Amino acid sequence: MIGFLAGLGLAVLLGWMAFALLGWALAAPLAVWVGGAIGGLAVLLARNTLPLRGMVALLAPFGVMLPAIALRDMAAGAGLPVVPFATFELLVFLVLYLAFLTSAIGLVRLDAYRIGYAPLPVAVMVLAVCLYGFLTGNWFLPLVAVLGQGMWVSGWGSSNWFDHVTHVLLVPVALVVLILRLI
Repeated sequence: MIGFLAGLGLAVLLGWMAFALLGWALAAPLAVWVGGAIGGLAVLLARNTLPLRGMVALLAPFGVMLPAIALRDMAAGAGLPVVPFATFELLVFLVLYLAFLTSAIGLVRLDAYRIGYAPLPVAVMVLAVCLYGFLTGNWFLPLVAVLGQGMWVSGWGSSNWFDHVTHVLLVPVALVVLILRLI
């Protein structure tokens, strides 16, 4: 199951990259379908090639968040209503996630990453994210938190909940979004 989920995550990310590149030449809804087909076919036909295995080695674990962000962006490109993250939300995320990464690599005494192994703190964090979603009316983050918890409890992938709901690539993605909002 883990190999299937990694393949699915890679297909979504490859489809998203193809969608982004094709968006320069094709209408967004068409780029979504063509990009999705390219991502799916690439994983089906070339999954055992060195480039795709290298991408899995570099990007794994994909978790829920990276594919969810990619699908969310593609849904917006297809014309579906997607509530964008507020600038304040992105800034708070960047500060908290950079502090989390600093903690996870041992630059400070508190190791926040260890909390992701414990059921009670994870349950509290998932409930807090769900409450945030309820208060803001944006259900994207609660959906990611709950799906990540489901994968974590099922033992699909990492034994740490944070690996399912975060990824270090979220930092440059958030920075690019914030920079584009300034331009």
